[in-house]
Amino acid sequence: MKNMMNYVQEFGKDTFDERPFSEIDALVLTELGYSPLEEIVSSDMSGKEFSTVEEIAHHMGENAERLLRDNPMMITQERVDLTQEIGKAKRYQSLKFFGMKSEVDSDITKQFAAFTVEINPNVRIVIYRGTDETLIGWKEDFMMSFSVIPAQKFALDFLKQVISRHPNTDFIVGGHSKGGNLAIYSCAMCDELFRDRITTIYNNDGPDLCDEVIDTDIMNAIKNKIIKIVPDFCVVGMIFNNTKNIKVVKADNIAFLQHDILNWNCIRTNFEYVDDINKDAGKFNSFVDKVLENTDLSKRKEYVNNFFDKIIESGTTRLPWGKNNHTT
Repeated sequence: MKNMMNYVQEFGKDTFDERPFSEIDALVLTELGYSPLEEIVSSDMSGKEFSTVEEIAHHMGENAERLLRDNPMMITQERVDLTQEIGKAKRYQSLKFFGMKSEVDSDITKQFAAFTVEINPNVRIVIYRGTDETLIGWKEDFMMSFSVIPAQKFALDFLKQVISRHPNTDFIVGGHSKGGNLAIYSCAMCDELFRDRITTIYNNDGPDLCDEVIDTDIMNAIKNKIIKIVPDFCVVGMIFNNTKNIKVVKADNIAFLQHDILNWNCIRTNFEYVDDINKDAGKFNSFVDKVLENTDLSKRKEYVNNFFDKIIESGTTRLPWGKNNHTT
């Protein structure tokens, strides 16, 4: 079945004037965010310094051997190939990438990355990266079950900064996995004047907000702007789920591997949607919900800290697929 790679190859010849910016385009840019943009995209949030897709693709191609070797979890051959296709596509040539922020801080358990893309002079999209290969990042994900995490606070600050720097423009905000969660948190928590300039919020298979940690009534102000897309075997996107209208896309992989958005099926210029999530995924999600219901916040905190701290104290800093992982 065709996926976003095929979409870029087939419709990359069409400009946004000829074919409007779509859900798949938002996901293409989200996937591009897993590339090492911090190596080439400026941190300048004004947009005066920026990179193009052609420059990003060139950097990725020139450094592919190193990136594939050093970080095989985040940099796969599929991602390298997709970046090259995006770099050639007429559709994306006018995009401007800027304001790249990427930080991992073990002291406060934070893994955060975000950037902004100018689609045209009147519209920009803020994209939050999902979890990377660092154990700090994975621990922070689990911390969502008992606290507001540092990445959420940084996501809110990032969004406020970039919107304030670009008056009289509309914004789209999105992300995949934890990035989707950061998108809805930052949009829900930002000032009303900023929220009014946000037209669409994409939560691509990301957890919603934990109602035991955050008063989820704050979602009421943005609920009509949220587009939540999940694969048919959805697990991550069902965690703390409180989004009513979810769009379920058919994916070409098994079970949990459907979380990889490169597996999501496309039919021409749209995703291939199905009516509901897989029944087996539904059973697993019900089990997770019951575990969370029967575990109070203090116990969740204890379990998460004990599990990850023991691993990190051993000297392991990354998931075992990466060369930089080490144990002592």
